Amino acid sequence: MASTTTTTPASTVPRDEDGAAVLTGSPYRRRPFHFNFFRILVYVILTTGAMLFIMPFLWMVSTSLQHSGDIIRGRFVPTLQFISVHKVSDAELARTLDDYLTTDELPSYLESVRSQIEASRRQQSLTLSEYLSTQKIGYAELNLNIDIPLLNQLWEVHNKYVVVGGAAHYIEAWDESNFSEYFFNSVQIAAITILAQTVTSILAAYAFARIEFPGSNLLFSIFLATIFIPTMVVLIPNRNTVTNIDHFFTGDFPQKQEDWGITDARKSIAEPIHDALDAIGLDGFLGLGKLFEVNGPIRWKWVDSWPALVFPFLASTFSIFLLRQFFMQIPDELWDAARIDGAGHLRFLFQVVVPISRAAIVTVVIFTFIGTWNALEWPILVTFTDNWRPISYGLYAFTTEAGSDLNLLMAGSVITLVPVIVLYLIAQKQFTEGIATTGLKG
Repeated sequence: MASTTTTTPASTVPRDEDGAAVLTGSPYRRRPFHFNFFRILVYVILTTGAMLFIMPFLWMVSTSLQHSGDIIRGRFVPTLQFISVHKVSDAELARTLDDYLTTDELPSYLESVRSQIEASRRQQSLTLSEYLSTQKIGYAELNLNIDIPLLNQLWEVHNKYVVVGGAAHYIEAWDESNFSEYFFNSVQIAAITILAQTVTSILAAYAFARIEFPGSNLLFSIFLATIFIPTMVVLIPNRNTVTNIDHFFTGDFPQKQEDWGITDARKSIAEPIHDALDAIGLDGFLGLGKLFEVNGPIRWKWVDSWPALVFPFLASTFSIFLLRQFFMQIPDELWDAARIDGAGHLRFLFQVVVPISRAAIVTVVIFTFIGTWNALEWPILVTFTDNWRPISYGLYAFTTEAGSDLNLLMAGSVITLVPVIVLYLIAQKQFTEGIATTGLKG
């Protein structure tokens, strides 16, 4: 059947003064509105759930910016200003508050507490630096030192500031009770654990997924069963194992070096290593300087040091399982093509499998980082000083016999949470992809 097309004569088309055609009607029709009650209900439930999950975080940030009075009154919005920064000199910090009051030169940022200072003879006897260190209501002293040898020749910074406002609580939290030391301890422990656990997980997962050997399925089943063992059950056995290893490397091993008569040989090996570490400034890194001690036998301390915090976690059942499931979905044709090109298992693993498994590996890195960053029970068992205690232990520093400094505790919690959020935001795409595709065949 032939189709017919109706055309409008050019003479009947309306035109403007310039002769251009005028569009008198829209070719599109608006879709009718349909009220979908179920969809609106779903949006309301999801929005409410999101608010419930984000409220604790908002409360934590808000509390970290408040002074004690606002916290006691149950305020949600801080009344303190957020931040103001005032540059000061050493001479100003060394002057007593009584001297400031006598000369009527009290700094502007202390005017709000002038009456309090005037009513307290003890506070008047304090220097400005001492007063700032005792106040937990929005005052902090900030020392900004940039000590980089090459940069100092062009730009040298050695300044001191007084920070006023809610943001000062973060500076107080960072400086109080070695919290900054705990933070960098956690960074070092997490970096070593992530590197070591990722390597062992990749190698073990590839062996279980791509290499056939007798009893592989049975061995993997036994290995996977360990994931159901509660962590608390293995804490004491692991501590006993680490303690025995520490006794060997700090007691028996140094004595055996003397019995074996390798003192001169040990010194000839340790001395150049120690000198090289000292030359590049890594003498104190991970205790390597003490490990390669020149004037005594080699001792390797485990307890109250980084090996006790790292070695028990060099392998992870969950990480190996996650990567194995991802490796199993890689097509066998890629392995056949690699074999034709003369590649072995190691070359195929690092040149083919690892690059296309980036999403799963990033997922393992994130989970390993979160587990290491949040660890508390194990570090308490194997550390006795602040030298290697992590940031999770540092939060206890804000709890005293008189109670908790809640604003400083929340500020420390925000500082603790920031690295986790930053890592997740950087690796969000790979993390989501790794979780969504792991275990899918084809």
